[in-house]
Amino acid sequence: MLDSTDEYFPCVVSHMDTVHRTHRNLIENKVRLTIKEDNLGWLTAYHPETDKQTGIGGDDKCGVYVCLELFDHFDKLKGAFFVEEEIGMLGSKESDDKFFDNVGYAIQFDAPSSNWITEICSGVKLFDEDFKTEIKGVLNESGYNKFSIDPFTDVNQLAKKYDFNCLNLGCGYYKQHSDFEYVVISEVEDSLKAGVELINKLGVSKYVHKKTVVKPIVNETNRYGLSSQFDEFDDDPFADEFDEMGAEVSEMVITMFIGGIGEKDIYEEVSKYLRDYYTNN
Repeated sequence: MLDSTDEYFPCVVSHMDTVHRTHRNLIENKVRLTIKEDNLGWLTAYHPETDKQTGIGGDDKCGVYVCLELFDHFDKLKGAFFVEEEIGMLGSKESDDKFFDNVGYAIQFDAPSSNWITEICSGVKLFDEDFKTEIKGVLNESGYNKFSIDPFTDVNQLAKKYDFNCLNLGCGYYKQHSDFEYVVISEVEDSLKAGVELINKLGVSKYVHKKTVVKPIVNETNRYGLSSQFDEFDDDPFADEFDEMGAEVSEMVITMFIGGIGEKDIYEEVSKYLRDYYTNN
């Protein structure tokens, strides 16, 4: 549903926290990782003290980069850069209602690849069918064609709290949450181009989210009613790039969602899992 009575801000979203515990001292002492680029344009990171490969923090520095770059393209734009996403979206859970009063829609950049679109996030449908129709052509032209069911990211909270449509896009990182994480430069640039095209298409209007209830459909061709990341990436050359922890969280969310578990319980279970994981690793 389009509300064109007034002008509204597009809002781009990313999160600033990362999961790599060995980076803590480097961050505190303002010491940079050693970044290497191979002949394919893939970036990897190495710890400056040990020279061992470590996570590059593309999750979600890639998203932060894309969001900041978008401010060079548009005069009317808001940005939300959240903390503590990795331990249960705690920052976005406390988002300022007043800031989002005049937001027309939100685009987060926080997923692997440059063709991934989160449609359902921890049991919350991020956008309705009218909005999907509005954006699908632009997304396809930009190389995005993988609609998926995913664990969580900050637009989960925004879609729950506010009345505008949201979406989350891949932005060129892989093997997130592991020492072997890497970033594909060309795919980060593809993500930026997709953001530009989407905002040019959607403009400064408000797209009201009708908050439809998600009811999974179970059938022979699609167990989830929508494509999960596992269904969509079966034939993808990067299908083995998702780390074990991320896969476990995804499977946990999908299993609970299919089993009819409510979003509050899903949120609490995933948050507990992540707290335990980062306490013990």
